[in-house]
Amino acid sequence: MNKGDKIPIEEFLYRRGFSTPEKKYCNPDGSATSRVFKLREKDEGMLSVDLKSRTTAERAISDPGKFMLFELKNESVEEVALETVYDPLDDGSNNAHALIIGMQMDDDIAPGHLARNSKRVIIKSI
Repeated sequence: MNKGDKIPIEEFLYRRGFSTPEKKYCNPDGSATSRVFKLREKDEGMLSVDLKSRTTAERAISDPGKFMLFELKNESVEEVALETVYDPLDDGSNNAHALIIGMQMDDDIAPGHLARNSKRVIIKSI
């Protein structure tokens, strides 16, 4: 796979969300809020995710004390007319990195759809 290639619809994606209660990235039942999938100004219209097939949950979360991890099928991204493209980091530190593109800053529908279609990945501590 080359940088910029479209990710297949059957691929699963990992997305991190803050685990601190004041950030409100998690519902009381443990599911993601739309905030996990909402663009921020610094995102420049692209939402960062990792490809499940190219990493592990432990590596994708990086700091389980600070983050929670959610899994989402790429099909859910395409259902709201967005696209995921491969974007490994140039420094070689993350070969699983990809970007969800096509979302607008004021979009509330796509983040809600992605949150509803995601599931939390529980990281077992060693």
